[in-house]
Amino acid sequence: MNISGAQPSIWERLTRIKSSEKVGSSYLFSGPPGCGKEWCAVEFSKLINCETSSTSICNSCPSCKKFSTLQHENLNLVFPLPSISNSKGLDDPIKSIGKEDYESVLQMIDLKSKDPFVKIKLSNARRIIINSIRYLRKILYLKSQNNGRKIVIIFDAHLMSEGAGESANALLKILEEPPGNTTLILVTDKKSKLPLTIISRCQQIDFTSLAFDKVRELVENDQVSNDRATQLAMLSNGNMHLAKEFVLNDFDKPLEEAFRIVKSLTLLDENEWRNSINSFSMLAFRKPEEFVFKMSLVQMWISLASKFKHNKNDAEFFNEYFDTFEQFNDKYPNADFFEINNLFESAILALNQNLYMPLFIIDMMISLQTLLKGEKPKIII
Repeated sequence: MNISGAQPSIWERLTRIKSSEKVGSSYLFSGPPGCGKEWCAVEFSKLINCETSSTSICNSCPSCKKFSTLQHENLNLVFPLPSISNSKGLDDPIKSIGKEDYESVLQMIDLKSKDPFVKIKLSNARRIIINSIRYLRKILYLKSQNNGRKIVIIFDAHLMSEGAGESANALLKILEEPPGNTTLILVTDKKSKLPLTIISRCQQIDFTSLAFDKVRELVENDQVSNDRATQLAMLSNGNMHLAKEFVLNDFDKPLEEAFRIVKSLTLLDENEWRNSINSFSMLAFRKPEEFVFKMSLVQMWISLASKFKHNKNDAEFFNEYFDTFEQFNDKYPNADFFEINNLFESAILALNQNLYMPLFIIDMMISLQTLLKGEKPKIII
């Protein structure tokens, strides 16, 4: 499947932009996780610079081939990096990080060129550093010796707002005085975390979650059986990142793991509470990606429990878990599933807000107990 099949309406709009020869200086691609925004940003960059067609990607010209490997001289990728000592930002910050991190970045870029749903993100990188934006200012205003249009893709653009927001302020200066023959594409799951001054200076392209059949087809491309692909497509709820996690981790029974987590968060035993608080706090600190994955698992499980409650046919591919869903719904007949889902979404967001996670998790567990009763929780933090 190509991007035109995964996000047809979005791609049709971008194709019209290219064919009209009115490519803008800045775009904001926003939407839920795993919906193909980053994939679309790379493909749009390829389309803009294709040497043989104005309405489609040929994938055979030198420019298309270079963009396909993410190695085109006109392409600049920006993503979260660990802090570095070079405060002036005159050198490429990717080359200024530690050797191990640098090799990991190169490997992830290579993997992403083969699989558009691979995330380029180091475990010790929580924000887009000011050095990355300063380096952009250095290179974008230089006269290019290459044909074609310069492209900047900023992955996880909302992470420019972390800390004092100096990266966002630095980018704003570029957007206010855009360099010629250049397009910046900001990609984010969390548009609301970007300053309005940045949002207002970008043409906004709003994505929706991938359709069920699109996720199933993409998962089948990973040599997954049809039945298994159907199950994972339902579990992922339109999020290919989550579906990929299931495939890559050979997670045969994700629902069992999700229910184990739900049980650990809902038990009232004092020792169990203490263990859950400690384990999840340490997980958030040491392995943030795994913490996000587990919170997403719980969201998935809660969504299926809600579907089962309202219509058992919606969960027909999970017959083996019917008794578990039924027991859960019998125990919590007034559970506010919508707010519970939002609660776990806030846990994912908390990682990037530098909150004190033990206190946050205590608040989350208390709020969960209240929402399971159908009541409104009190805000502690």
